[in-house]
Amino acid sequence: MPRQQPAWSTKSWSTLLESLALREANVSKNLGFILVLVVGLFSGGWGPSLDAQAEALLPAGSDWMITRVGDELQIAYGSGPDFPQYGVLHLESSFFRLNYGPDSGWGTSIILLPAFWVAGSYWQGAPVDATWHVEGPDLVLSVTGAIAELDVALTVRIPPPVRNLRITADVEAAVEGSVALDERPGEAFKPVMLSSMRISPAEWDTQTACVADQSYGIPEDGWIIWPHVIGHTFGLIGGTSEWKTNAPSVFIALDEPMTITGWTTPSEDPNDDNVGFWAATDDVLPAWRYRVYASSAGTCADPPAGWDLFLPLVLTDAAADH
Repeated sequence: MPRQQPAWSTKSWSTLLESLALREANVSKNLGFILVLVVGLFSGGWGPSLDAQAEALLPAGSDWMITRVGDELQIAYGSGPDFPQYGVLHLESSFFRLNYGPDSGWGTSIILLPAFWVAGSYWQGAPVDATWHVEGPDLVLSVTGAIAELDVALTVRIPPPVRNLRITADVEAAVEGSVALDERPGEAFKPVMLSSMRISPAEWDTQTACVADQSYGIPEDGWIIWPHVIGHTFGLIGGTSEWKTNAPSVFIALDEPMTITGWTTPSEDPNDDNVGFWAATDDVLPAWRYRVYASSAGTCADPPAGWDLFLPLVLTDAAADH
């Protein structure tokens, strides 16, 4: 994914007033939110450019802050003047990234929309819309999008992070529509996928793949795990390389065991996500749930015991069927 590069320039007062009017209309759709226009003073005028508008929406009485910059929905948590960014949702693609705090860099993304193969074509990533509100201490995102003939609705619930240690998000997805999937074992339908970068032993956002506490090396080209394995937790370990300092480790806990595997495409571009690691099924799922856990973990065994048991009854039933 492209790195965050907010751009600012001048614009006329008339355009600024029109922008303010749009923001007032947006407030009526988000009761309980305070709308703050972020402006900068530059030679010749005030304010953000039309192609990179920034608007900060602060839920009243909450420690969460959402900032819209272009196609990015940036998520911060804090108090007073200290609001470090913990997440970003790329609205043009549904790529969702989390970090574990100010000491963390950026790295592996979660692709919220499902990816799949139909008639020899691969579908991955599509524009999404998002709204948000606060429930108790949690930030809740409602995300909708369409990919091929599937309409997808997701709820992403983010509890308060533990600064410089971890952040979690619980995701629920539901799908309407149908597609005729290709017969591609281990990759026909991917309800959740991690996207990352490893172009050499020195330049990477991820160094190791995990299924449960088992680690797998990431090759320069080809399958990360083949034959595929069955699991309900998987992830990519981050760390520090010549390219990135403190990239987060990102783990997924599924509500039922699925096929786990991944693929590396050779690349020399460190801005290219050339590593995919995913859960897969042979059929389109009508609904699924999972937990995301982003942390400073250095090995596959580092996540704390019980982090993945967010739906123990579902997991117990699913495990009994396999």
